[in-house]
Amino acid sequence: MRGAKQIAANLYQIPAGGACAFLVVEDRITVIDAGRRGSGPRILEYLRSLGRSPEEISYIISTHYHLDHIGGIAHLQNVSGGRVAVHQSEVPFVQGQKPLPGPFQNPLLAFLMAPFVRLSRPPRFSVDLCLQDGDMFEPLGGMEVVHTPGHTPGSISLYSSSEGLLIAGDALEFRRGRLQLPSRLFTADMAQAKESVRRLAGLDFEVLCLSHYPPLLKNASQALRRFSESLN
Repeated sequence: MRGAKQIAANLYQIPAGGACAFLVVEDRITVIDAGRRGSGPRILEYLRSLGRSPEEISYIISTHYHLDHIGGIAHLQNVSGGRVAVHQSEVPFVQGQKPLPGPFQNPLLAFLMAPFVRLSRPPRFSVDLCLQDGDMFEPLGGMEVVHTPGHTPGSISLYSSSEGLLIAGDALEFRRGRLQLPSRLFTADMAQAKESVRRLAGLDFEVLCLSHYPPLLKNASQALRRFSESLN
């Protein structure tokens, strides 16, 4: 599949309609994010290309509730029966008890993009696991949920200390060869986003995975610490 890549022995990054999905392929399968609406079949196609089946999916984890991250979750859940995991603060929005906020923070831009947002609304899905900071998943030798609010209230990152790996979703960007804060166009609280970056900078890892950019494969935590120290 064009643009898909293997990042580590058991980790794959797949383009999925803007944002990337990640597959952790071990005895069982974990899917992290699921792209825009309609991306579910693309993710499963890639999984099958690895010789694995949808029925092997144990977890489907959302890093946050933006449309380009949760659009394929309902399809994956229906096909695989995998357990869906979302930060507790975002559960009512993805299940439909509360209106799902649009991603655009500027009121004029939100108004102009409203037709696109309506067309991109993801199908509702049920949540099996309401996540909190510090929760653990078995894959990658133990994958810790790190609550990193700012981009959205319930944004999470996933950290494997044993693998030296951090999947940070949209907590960061990597543009023009350097790390940056998430875009103001789509970030609910920039002050919180900075604090979340400072928290991630205290972790020790070699590889940093981001939802919209290629991974940093070497000395990533050092780069993040330098960036964190530059923040006002």
